[in-house]
Amino acid sequence: MNIQKRLILLGVIFLCCMSLLIARLMQIQLISTESFSKHQINLIAESVKQRTHSLTINDGRGQFVDRNGLLISAEMKPAIVLFPFLQNKHWPIDKIAEILRIRPSFLTQSLKTKDRPFILDCQLTEQQMEQVNDLKIPGVYAQYIARKKSAPFANHLLGVTGEDPDYIRKMYPERLEKGDIAINTKIGKTGLQKAFDPFLLSEGETKLIYHVDRAGGPLFGLDVKYAAQANPYYPVTVQTTIDKRKQQILEKAIDQQRITNGGAVLLDVATSELLGMVSRPVTDGLSANEMLRRHSPGSIFKIVTAAAAIENDTVSSWRTFNCDLGIDQKKARIPAGRLSFNESFAQSCNATFGILANELILKKQNVIENYAKRLGLLGISGWTGDIYHFEHFRQFPEEEKGVVWKRKRDKTIPLAVSQTAIGQLNVQVSPLAIANMMATIARGGKGKEVRAVTSIRYKNGSTLASFPSHQLHKETISNYTAMKLQELLRLVVTHSKGTGRALNGLPYAVAGKSGTAEKGKGNSKNNKWFAGYFPFDRPKYALVVVDLDQKTENRTIKAFSQIVTELYKSDSK
Repeated sequence: MNIQKRLILLGVIFLCCMSLLIARLMQIQLISTESFSKHQINLIAESVKQRTHSLTINDGRGQFVDRNGLLISAEMKPAIVLFPFLQNKHWPIDKIAEILRIRPSFLTQSLKTKDRPFILDCQLTEQQMEQVNDLKIPGVYAQYIARKKSAPFANHLLGVTGEDPDYIRKMYPERLEKGDIAINTKIGKTGLQKAFDPFLLSEGETKLIYHVDRAGGPLFGLDVKYAAQANPYYPVTVQTTIDKRKQQILEKAIDQQRITNGGAVLLDVATSELLGMVSRPVTDGLSANEMLRRHSPGSIFKIVTAAAAIENDTVSSWRTFNCDLGIDQKKARIPAGRLSFNESFAQSCNATFGILANELILKKQNVIENYAKRLGLLGISGWTGDIYHFEHFRQFPEEEKGVVWKRKRDKTIPLAVSQTAIGQLNVQVSPLAIANMMATIARGGKGKEVRAVTSIRYKNGSTLASFPSHQLHKETISNYTAMKLQELLRLVVTHSKGTGRALNGLPYAVAGKSGTAEKGKGNSKNNKWFAGYFPFDRPKYALVVVDLDQKTENRTIKAFSQIVTELYKSDSK
């Protein structure tokens, strides 16, 4: 009897297990085929994916071009694509090897270990591409493949992309629901990729695909297919203001002068359009763009104090200042005797600007920040506005606002006022803002927002969106003040004791200002700057170079000099 009960119990358990198994199979095969498990896996799609081999030619994301229409966010390179089913087929391997000028054994060996389509490691010309494709061999294709640039090029400016399913769900739920994008579609993480992500999002990759049987061979009757987006308007092209050649000049100078933490910004003086931007260090991750972050500017901020003094009639040709003393009324590190206002600016005498700032602030408490704003050092320098469906769209979303004061009571402390006047204490501004200030002065005082992009174009060439030039602030410095600042900036380079005298005699006449900012107690390194514009008589470029790890050698002056010289050579061609 006990044996019979046990058999019945085992039978019940077996039937229950079979029922659960059948139920599970029904769930997998019939019920949850498109949303299996908590991860919402589409089993049908995954099944097709297992039987599909593909190679992406282009990820379908929009691209950036420079001001001359040259592709800068990627490279389109000719390549040979081989499919692994060639291993089991007879194909004219000798003909392909002859066209590519390689050994047949190299092709055989390359295919031997592959179970997915791959790009053959060889150099290829357009003529060779045509010859390969003329043979019409299934599994052998010559294509232009979009690849990320191998060498660093405007990395921080252009930014990086990556997958972020949570961000996709949060920011693009409607497009995800419609199937326009997938959960693993790459998004912009930093830089212009992030700023223009809504326009750049891929709506489908361009691929070479084929379906395989269990053994890995092509399914009977199916050949390799070319799959591309059906939308005639996408992907878009973002027209930037970057000049590819000038960007390369900046990259080369910064690297050759060993500026490993810092960079450079180059603007077009007439328009405040960004011609080039370099930030170091270069990483493959999400490192910050130092040209958009704020840093202590040191004596470059004396331009603000000088502008305030000129417009408020605080300076005169006969007045001199004791530059044997520092701002703390102790002996200066480099005593310079009694200097006029112009000489003080050229030699960067701290005492002069400390005295002037204290005189100014007794009359107008907000005078320093007021002129910092007029010169574009406070607020946002980059292009901001309403565009398409976006309000307050920013071309530089990572740009940090400048700071002059952190504590209101510092305005009542003479030493704190003096430190602020020379760009120390709590003063911090971005290199982008400094470059734009130089362009504003060179233009005669009219401020403009910095543009990095002028338009976005559909695939068919029509315009999706435009970014017109914007005035920076309504309140600006006067034309007279701008002219006086121009004279002072030129004197920094031409004066025999000027802090920029090493730049005198370059093929383009330079006007500018140096700056050295201490990074705080216990830090032996400084922020070393040189900012200026050139050529002086007909301003064309505004340039800032900053070294955030300067200890002894003045690498900024050397990099600035190299960039000016190379731009002159490039313009003379």
